[in-house]
Amino acid sequence: MNGIEEHREKIDQIDKELIDLLAKRFIYSSNIGRIKERQGISVLQSSRWDKILSSRKEYAINAGLSEKFTEEFLNLIHRESLRIQDEISGSEDEDAP
Repeated sequence: MNGIEEHREKIDQIDKELIDLLAKRFIYSSNIGRIKERQGISVLQSSRWDKILSSRKEYAINAGLSEKFTEEFLNLIHRESLRIQDEISGSEDEDAP
């Protein structure tokens, strides 16, 4: 096997691990959505999101990722978390970030 194939196999494995981690993360998002529903808490918590975005961007940039990529990636994850929680609460918001 040449060098490129070995690297591709590593990337394939990392992609699977990323997907598994995202699936785990969304389980926690679902759990939080159920708690919010029971407690009458709004799905979108803007101040919490602002803190998360800031700290994760800083961490990612320090790890060598670009700010633009990091922000887009985190926003995708956040939108999916909101979608999951909206589905639980039955109040799907098309205007969610």
